[in-house]
Amino acid sequence: MMRVTNSMIVKRTKTNINSNRAKVDHTNNQMSIQKKITKPSDNPIIAIRSLRLRSTLSTITQYYDNNIPDVESWMDCTQTAMLNMKDLITDAYKQTVYGANDVLEPENRLTILKELQSLQQQIYCEGNADYDRRTIFTGYKTNQDVTFMNSEEAKAEHYKITETFDFKDIDKKQYYKGSFDDTSDTGMIGAPGSTTMPSVPVFDEVDLNRLRLSYNNITADQNSLSITYTDPATNKKNTITLSADGSSLTSQGCTFSVQQDAANNDYISVNVPEGYFAVPSTIAGTPVPPATSAPLADGTHTVQIYSKEDYDATQVPPVKPGAVGQAVSVNYDSTADQKLTTNDLMITDNSVNPPVTKPIVYKVRDTADLKKNGYDVGANEIVFDNETGELLFQDSVAEAFDAGKASFSFTYDKNGFEEGELHPEYFFNCTRYMTERDDIVYENFDENGNWITQAIKYNIASGQQMQINTEARDVFDPNIRRDITELIDVVQMAISSENTVKEIEAKIKNGDYTADELEHLNKWLDAANKQFDYAKQNMHDTYSSYITKFQGYLDDINLGITNLGGREARVELTKNRMSVQKSTFKELKSMNEDTDLSDLVINYTAASVAYQAALQSAAKIGKMTLLDFI
Repeated sequence: MMRVTNSMIVKRTKTNINSNRAKVDHTNNQMSIQKKITKPSDNPIIAIRSLRLRSTLSTITQYYDNNIPDVESWMDCTQTAMLNMKDLITDAYKQTVYGANDVLEPENRLTILKELQSLQQQIYCEGNADYDRRTIFTGYKTNQDVTFMNSEEAKAEHYKITETFDFKDIDKKQYYKGSFDDTSDTGMIGAPGSTTMPSVPVFDEVDLNRLRLSYNNITADQNSLSITYTDPATNKKNTITLSADGSSLTSQGCTFSVQQDAANNDYISVNVPEGYFAVPSTIAGTPVPPATSAPLADGTHTVQIYSKEDYDATQVPPVKPGAVGQAVSVNYDSTADQKLTTNDLMITDNSVNPPVTKPIVYKVRDTADLKKNGYDVGANEIVFDNETGELLFQDSVAEAFDAGKASFSFTYDKNGFEEGELHPEYFFNCTRYMTERDDIVYENFDENGNWITQAIKYNIASGQQMQINTEARDVFDPNIRRDITELIDVVQMAISSENTVKEIEAKIKNGDYTADELEHLNKWLDAANKQFDYAKQNMHDTYSSYITKFQGYLDDINLGITNLGGREARVELTKNRMSVQKSTFKELKSMNEDTDLSDLVINYTAASVAYQAALQSAAKIGKMTLLDFI
């Protein structure tokens, strides 16, 4: 039997008291924080689960309380702007329907004019909407506006822009020759004392095909037109590029240009595609011009193109035996505006008998010149009106483009914009010229011609991203403002033509004229009435055709609103799911960490009773001696 000493009893009693006091303290601490553990060592399993549940709950809370509300706010701002844009286009659509009415009084036309002028200034303003000082339609460039906001700054901007079209974008438009609005006596019956009276203009309309750029007032001499088409006879695709000054063109990958030697004689220089070599006949290679040359003869000049496998500059001749080169020809005319033409795209002129086949010709002219000459666009010509930003051509050219399923790439300089016009970098490949730093190049299309999206995506749930932004090109068509401008022009033409008629009628009624002068004024009145009839008919036809256009713009923006609504619905579904997940993980976290208060009270009471009993036992044991155990 083991001997128990008094010190052993006291020591064990102290240990038991401390143990019971520790249990009281632990349960008391649990009651204070209502948690199962106070440190990981209390229960490692609960601690590990707690870390996992807290991390998951924190992530869910970030999505639910921050990311999703931010996405919803951004989309709400986008939807508001798009709905406002829809209202503006709806107003323009209503004006096209109203303007197509055959019976319009002068005040009706004036109302349409004022309404359209107001819409023209407002139409793109919704594009500058922002959320938390970030513009919502500008892709990654959220610190910029969609439109030019300041008139002075807009005028100072300079861009090089490339627009693309295809043959389906070609439309028709009526142009007028012989129009007038000068109703002064000098303009109609001549200066006082004159023996001859001015000729009465013959008013008529000219129907032309056109491709219209997104901007007008283009730099005349710094543009080029590329045409890609399929030859119906060979089913082969080819691209030709024509320059504004007519001194160079690209055909079958070879660039020909007219240059001058030391004697100021023209010679043709050719650059060939990489990996190929040119063997010229009457064409000089680049970059070295001929030392001397005779004046270049008018006519066809051909160069043979060989691949690098068939060409050896160390041999004489440099072409390997049996090699067959590709012949590429250009036509040279020293007297023409466009000195170089190509036979790769030939146009049949059916206006003469027998029909004549001619190479296509590209010219740059201004509006004044075209009006002066009655829009005399040749059967084989593409005329670029740099003031209106239109490529004009006859049916013969349009038919060739349609047969070849042509596509077009037009590169031009636009120096100076108007307040309210769209920034080109949101729609086209372009270069912004800068004065105090390097130019900015915007490549918005890949090599296949596909738009490179600038989608801003938010994480709204674990493993789930949502695009929150809508890009400008999905909502704001650059043609809307141009269409409204044309609607304004035709109604102004109708108003102006009607005023011309009234002014001549007033002259005839109230003026003091001779019989010959009155007879001449009546001829002017007949011409003015014809002009007014044409103007009214053109207004009706234009507004009728634009009903479909603006319905298309409405369809586009409705589609954008629908797409946005679909994304909003997905966000709402995710939000509901995240709400459930947040509640579920809160409950799991509570079940893992929190203790039941009733259990804590019971445990605390039990620990307290044990502690008090231990104290009482210790008090009794303290009075005992060793003799009490003998």
